[in-house]
Amino acid sequence: MKSTIKAYWHWILAGGILGFETLILLLCKENIYVGICDNLDLFITQLKMLRDNGAFFVHNQTMPILGSIDRNYFPSEFSLYNILYLILPDIYAYIAGFCLKMVIALCSCILLAKLVLREQYKKYEKITVLVSTAFAVLPVYPMYAICFASMPLILYFLIRIYREPKWWLYLAVFLYPVLSYFTFFGAFILGYLLMAIIILWIRDKKFPLRLLGAFAALMAGFVCFEYRLFGVMLLSDEETIRSTMVIASYGMADLWKSFVSVFLYGFSHAKSVHTYFVLPVCILYFIWNNIQYMTGAKKGKAYTDIFNLTILFILFNCAVYALYFWEPLRRTVEIILPPLKGFQYGRTIFFNTFAWYFAFFIVIRNIFDRYHAVSYAACVLAIVVISGTQCEYSDFYNTCYCNLYKVLKHTDVNQLSYGEFYGTSLMEEIKSDIGYTPDKKACAYGFHPAVLSYNGITTVDGYCGYYSQSYKERFRTAIAPALDCNENWQKYYDEWGCRAYLFSASGQNQYDFGANADALPQDILIDEPALKQLGCDYIFSRFEIANADNMRLHLIDGYSSDAIPYNVYLYELE
Repeated sequence: MKSTIKAYWHWILAGGILGFETLILLLCKENIYVGICDNLDLFITQLKMLRDNGAFFVHNQTMPILGSIDRNYFPSEFSLYNILYLILPDIYAYIAGFCLKMVIALCSCILLAKLVLREQYKKYEKITVLVSTAFAVLPVYPMYAICFASMPLILYFLIRIYREPKWWLYLAVFLYPVLSYFTFFGAFILGYLLMAIIILWIRDKKFPLRLLGAFAALMAGFVCFEYRLFGVMLLSDEETIRSTMVIASYGMADLWKSFVSVFLYGFSHAKSVHTYFVLPVCILYFIWNNIQYMTGAKKGKAYTDIFNLTILFILFNCAVYALYFWEPLRRTVEIILPPLKGFQYGRTIFFNTFAWYFAFFIVIRNIFDRYHAVSYAACVLAIVVISGTQCEYSDFYNTCYCNLYKVLKHTDVNQLSYGEFYGTSLMEEIKSDIGYTPDKKACAYGFHPAVLSYNGITTVDGYCGYYSQSYKERFRTAIAPALDCNENWQKYYDEWGCRAYLFSASGQNQYDFGANADALPQDILIDEPALKQLGCDYIFSRFEIANADNMRLHLIDGYSSDAIPYNVYLYELE
């Protein structure tokens, strides 16, 4: 028994961590605490709407949000993560996606390590598994967590094709988009692959035709599996809100601050949690490693060192992210490549999540050659730091913290759980009370319209990255009184517009709130006839609307539930 544990303790630890995190989420179910921004308020709701409306694979169908928008603006049906929501109830699909992300990350890293290390893999297996586990538990954006997790996998396929191409590898590359997403990852993978083809062509003085074949297979895969996205971007003649979006323009000081910030802290959707441990370790090694080259203690050329190249890759991604906000460069790119207008090429920063842990592994491998115990301790410490760091998408940490807080403090934490956010029991009570049918349209005031959409209520408002510019203008007329009173809301809507919400008359963000938030009576500023013209019949409000009579709103009733920490007041437009 002792010998077995000694031989496989790294696998036991990795499996234990992944299994324990998944088990905690399964036990908590609707009481898990997860990120709201771009998660509960967007994609989780959209995927549930696809299932509820039987719209995963259909065409020429509209979705009951923002008046009515084409199903093609919703996520692809040919995505592993999305398919989970077709076959499972949404809460279990979410947890399955969390677990699958960790498994894919761990397996992808180990496959890549076996390919790169070859016969040395067995020697470094323990630290490989431990560093892979650290990468697997990173708190990245849930909707595209599998995309993050599978980055080592596409690298594995491409290296194998370059070394010894086989037909099934090209098939694997073609199918890879099922794990990825074009505008967040695919376009950049293709760009990096094209750069690699050119560099290898120059270096080897021979064109790498094998990699060009991989490029073609990968591009074909993205076009096939995300045909809806390409149809919207390239074939649709409908003007969308993308045409009027205004991108921030930074001066040199802000560009530098942006560069430094993402290098030190990463990006919110792609947290690499490297700041307090992995980064210092890598910087110290970088200094030591290059001193070795300068003093002649280490043979070779510093600019070909794989660790140095990885750090250079990280810096490059940070620079591209920052330079995206430099208007002269952005305009130049748009003139040379018009299809890239509005395309967020600063998303290169997403690739740093894997790059930091690839660099960290190189450091740990070199430490391991001399100090086994130190390398093991460093790996475990990295896992502990990641698991113990609170950020927006650290689902495991937030779930543990919030539920323990309620047990130990005997009071509610000032956050909304998965179940509390959507308030299904309360919404079902309201729908039953008024005999709701989907032909009746509504909007939300004081909370996210996703709550209504999730619960099968047709909305004239909503959150979506793509919808028609004409509808944005029509909705603007309905909320013009609030925008005219607040310059910040006006700029937020006119220069972006993805959130077509009823904004508060006070100018405060009232739709992002905690469980202990005040809900005092509030005024509402709307153009009631314009809202009525959009087909809106009801306003679901978290506040009692103080000026309801002036706005020609009739209070039907107020609703509350012990299971949900907010009330809902239902108003009908007269």
